[in-house]
Amino acid sequence: MRVSTQAFFNNSISTLQRLQSDLTDLQEQIATGRRIQRPSDDPVGAARVLDYRQSIDAIDQFQRNTGLADSRLQLEEQTLTEFTNLLQRARELSLQAGNATQSQQTRGFIAKEIRQNVEEALSLANTRDAADEFLFSGFQTGTQPYTRVGDTFVYNGDQGQRYVQLSASRQIADSDPGDSIFGRIREGNGQILATADSANTGTGVIVNDTQSEVSGYAFESYAIEFVADDSFEVRDDSGALVTSGAFASGDSIAFNGISISIDGSPTAGDRFAIDPSPNTDVFSILTNLANALENGAETSTGRATTDNAVNRGLAGIDQALDSVLSARTKIGARLAVTESQLDTNAGTKLVLQSSLADIEDLDYAAAISALAQQSAALEAAQQSFVRVQSLSLFNFL
Repeated sequence: MRVSTQAFFNNSISTLQRLQSDLTDLQEQIATGRRIQRPSDDPVGAARVLDYRQSIDAIDQFQRNTGLADSRLQLEEQTLTEFTNLLQRARELSLQAGNATQSQQTRGFIAKEIRQNVEEALSLANTRDAADEFLFSGFQTGTQPYTRVGDTFVYNGDQGQRYVQLSASRQIADSDPGDSIFGRIREGNGQILATADSANTGTGVIVNDTQSEVSGYAFESYAIEFVADDSFEVRDDSGALVTSGAFASGDSIAFNGISISIDGSPTAGDRFAIDPSPNTDVFSILTNLANALENGAETSTGRATTDNAVNRGLAGIDQALDSVLSARTKIGARLAVTESQLDTNAGTKLVLQSSLADIEDLDYAAAISALAQQSAALEAAQQSFVRVQSLSLFNFL
């Protein structure tokens, strides 16, 4: 068989190019540390690498989501911790104001501090997060949750909760609407609210802790009216007589699952109303308490009116504390979830990265050995080509 000079050159150059390409591929693998540089290197492996990378990218996004949710929940927890401290201070002030040794002047001083508590409470309810979004506005994160008009407080947000994807199968709320925490506070003991009529002339004061004695209450309204200094009648909202009896200071008046204790000395014509607990907000509770302390009178009747207002304020503060503590409990549970999910996502990512490395990463020892072999083969091929291409029949003449 005749081999032309042109065919020899073509075959030799093709061999050199193939060897050079293989050497370049090895050098590229060693430089990048990756066995698969392009899908053609390992089509099946390249497809698995793509799947792993997509899964890792998804986990990275979940980690960012979880971190943001965790940060936002921690801010909410810190804000509500400060709010709890504020309410506890307001409760201490209320107890001080209810002390019989207080004068109208000292109660006025207490009222001023309670008003400062209202301003601080509004500031906390209007807290912004690191993204300058309001924490307690529900979905309306660009709207200030609470605004004040005189002694009226308006919630401008909604009842929505933003949910953040922590993993492919888990979501969590990263905040709470302010109205569910600071608003919709049930006055009294959460079931009934007992109040003294503003026109009372006696010194009857509803004992705050006895408002909790409710069993089987049918959520109806009643009126306790003293027909004499030492006797009373209870009528429902239609005016029908429910019960009546004699009365002495400190006695409990029980009817239809309700038991109310009244201290002091009511006089004939004094009235006390029993109604289902209405909703209010924590800011109004504190503001009404401050107003009552400032507007009290240094008379026996005036002190009784103030004491009734203080007891109503104390009951409202207790209900507000329950609401805030309930929210903090839920937030704590969610924080436990985010912290656990951060660890879970990190562990899952580590497993995926390990699996990805098994497929994609280069065995440096084998690659360096192959590189040395390939370099030697290329050098031998080059030297052979140089020597063979220089041969001529004239060398044998």
